[in-house]
Amino acid sequence: MKNMKRLLITASLAAALALGSASAVFAAERNSITTTGTGVVNVQPDVATISFTIQSTGKTAEAAQKDNNLISAKVVSKLEEMGIAKDKIITSYSAVYPTYQYDAETGKSSISGYQANINLDATVKDIDNVGTYIDGALKAGATGFNNVVFSLEDTNRYYTQALQQAVKNASNSANVIATAYGKPLGEILNVEEHESYASYQEAAVYKERAVLDSGYGSNNQTVIQYDKVKVTATITATYGL
Repeated sequence: MKNMKRLLITASLAAALALGSASAVFAAERNSITTTGTGVVNVQPDVATISFTIQSTGKTAEAAQKDNNLISAKVVSKLEEMGIAKDKIITSYSAVYPTYQYDAETGKSSISGYQANINLDATVKDIDNVGTYIDGALKAGATGFNNVVFSLEDTNRYYTQALQQAVKNASNSANVIATAYGKPLGEILNVEEHESYASYQEAAVYKERAVLDSGYGSNNQTVIQYDKVKVTATITATYGL
């Protein structure tokens, strides 16, 4: 019986070794190199989105909301007067909630009033005058602004450029590896565009947040500094050897 078990084990090992050799030969017959290439294009932004905050308080929720709506209307009117189209000004957030006051003697909190908040997002193409729009909105009653985001209205052609760079970089890497091994680089077997860049109009664009320069400039105007936008494309390519 022991001899039979030993024979079966030996046969199993022989079979496994035979399958392993076959896989190795199969892999050797299909030698390949897989590389990843990334392309980046730095582009001057052509769109800026400014996020304004409008806050109001009142003894009742209705009073706070009414006051907030009036101020918001003034801010929107001012932005339109400055040349921003109405459809480029949207309400991104709106809320009314109670405020509380703590009584140290009773250890209890009670509603002291209500606060209404509205966030307005204004999108402009005149990015060099973003500070002027901010000043106008603040003078019209806006409580402040959250941030300014610079981006591109259309990234298609820039993404194409980045994609071409990614392909070239992947090919260059594959050539270097093949040469190092003393083999000629074969034909392209497979190319995969990374999933994170499938919706490249959004995902491939790294939107740069604005930096407020000391609050105000020499003419008592808000000054905004911005960087170029990066459009990125990445691929993985497999080449035969």
